[in-house]
Amino acid sequence: MERVGPVRFFREFVIGLTSYAKQEEVCSLFTSTTPKLSGGDSITEAHTSTITDAILLLRYVEINGIFRRGVAVIKMRGSQHEKGIREFTIDSTGLHIGKPFSNVQNIILGIPSAMPPSEQEQLEGMFGE
Repeated sequence: MERVGPVRFFREFVIGLTSYAKQEEVCSLFTSTTPKLSGGDSITEAHTSTITDAILLLRYVEINGIFRRGVAVIKMRGSQHEKGIREFTIDSTGLHIGKPFSNVQNIILGIPSAMPPSEQEQLEGMFGE
C-alpha cells in the first residue's frame, strides 16, 4: 500500500486506520519491511513512529560469518523497557527470545562489528560467574 501513492497519502491512511482501531478498542499490529537486508535508513520509512505505541525492530545480524536474528524494543509508550538487543530464534515450538548480544555494536545501523570484551567479562570468562 505504501508504494501505491505519495508517502503523505499513506501516512494519512495509517493515521485514520489507527485512530479507528483505537476508537473501536481493537489491538492492531502493523509491519513494515525494508528494501535492504540489513535494514533501512529510518525505523519507519513513512515516518509513522509518532502515532505508534510500540516499535519492535527485527534485524539480521552476521557475526563470525553466521546469520543470527536480533530483536530490540525501540519504543514502548509509557514503559521503561529493556534497551538491549536480544537474539531470537524460531523453531517448531515457537519464538524464543535469548540473551542480549554482547561485544557487538552498530546492530541497529545494520553494520554490526565486534567490540573487545570488557575487563569484567574477561575475568568472568576466566573464573566463572
